[in-house]
Amino acid sequence: MATPTLTAESWSLGDPGYDSARSAAIWNKRLDTARSPDKIVRCTSVHDVVEAVRQAKRDGQKVALRGSGHSYIAAPLRDGGVLLDLGGLDFIEIDAANRTARVGPGVRGGDLIAALEPLGLAFPVGHCSTVALGGYLLSGGFGWNGGTWGPACNHVRSVELVTAAGEVLTASEDEHAELLWAARGGGCGFFAAVTAYHLDLQPTPVAAGLWTASFAASSAEILADWLTIATAAADPAAEIMCMVGRDLHSGEPTITIRAIAIGDNRADALSRIASFRCPPADAQLTAEIKERPLTFADLPKLSVMPDGKRVAADHCWSEAPLGDLLLAVVHLAGVASSQSTINLVSPGGRGQLPAMLDGQAALSVGGGVACGTYGMWDDQADDALHLRWVRDVDAALAPFRSGRYIGEADLTAGPERVAECFDPAALARLEELHAKWDADGLFHAWPTVE
Repeated sequence: MATPTLTAESWSLGDPGYDSARSAAIWNKRLDTARSPDKIVRCTSVHDVVEAVRQAKRDGQKVALRGSGHSYIAAPLRDGGVLLDLGGLDFIEIDAANRTARVGPGVRGGDLIAALEPLGLAFPVGHCSTVALGGYLLSGGFGWNGGTWGPACNHVRSVELVTAAGEVLTASEDEHAELLWAARGGGCGFFAAVTAYHLDLQPTPVAAGLWTASFAASSAEILADWLTIATAAADPAAEIMCMVGRDLHSGEPTITIRAIAIGDNRADALSRIASFRCPPADAQLTAEIKERPLTFADLPKLSVMPDGKRVAADHCWSEAPLGDLLLAVVHLAGVASSQSTINLVSPGGRGQLPAMLDGQAALSVGGGVACGTYGMWDDQADDALHLRWVRDVDAALAPFRSGRYIGEADLTAGPERVAECFDPAALARLEELHAKWDADGLFHAWPTVE
């Protein structure tokens, strides 16, 4: 029998079009040419994935997987081997009557919300609408209305995948349950190619409310206690975000606070964040306080991640009060570019992110506040400044750190980083399952220290 040949669109190193295909695969323009796979394969079907995996195995090449390429550390881009681009698997199949959907790993969160809204349905997509579900769900997924719905992987019913042996399997709680467990938060070290997710959907929230205000960074000491108290008094399902950085227009160091809640109607939604309506009178406002109703579909539009930027990022979890974390980092507000920001995100009340699946997910570390640091700039000459800024923010947060999120932590910054993203039992189980299902190491493990 003849050996099947790969029919998917592909480029080998040195081919015309290879450089543009590699650059197009990676969103972070600081790293889009940093490493060189031997081949890039762009898949549009399960057949493409199966043949690419089998051919890589025959050729003794490792495989890296790409959804939309939004990994801050460009995890899909490795030296040597095959980059398997799953972005073309972008189908959306909705069963409105049963409130379920079957979606491809290349589906963008904004596109899923747009498809669900007319049907009165929703899903906890990520804050940035252009991020594909592949990497987002594999990492656990912390998205909109997370205080109520928990992480997105809570709502993954089953996954279809291609194993290192080139087999097509479905993993559910009744069949190959250990693979489903690993796909719920195993991150970029997952050891199979997920080709479809089966999702449980939610009714679209009736209404959302937004309160937002910006203050001079010099008001941090005045704001800190109030921010902690207002957050504790907000509804536990509310999302509170404190963003520290430069104002986009003036360039001045600024603190922007945004409180968002879901409710039964517009008035109810806004009432859940009413504790923010009276900030300290002596805090210096730099923009008018705004309070307005929204729809759930409006929420992904609030977090825009621009394309074409050089990026460095990191993440940690913390149990510290929001005000204490603000004071820890505010001195770094004016260092990086105006598009760089430190985002301190907490549910209202004394809630936790995430609401864990009890032992049913590799996702096993969370916290009361998600601390994300995002450096974005244009000029290569500014690389050293922004990389140092991200490290300085992480150092400032270190006394408060309780763990990290596999989807956003800089895994290349130290050998301990992966271990900080999982509890020890979950990490040990992931490593055991990788050895069981991918004994020859066909799929790349987590990125190594650079």
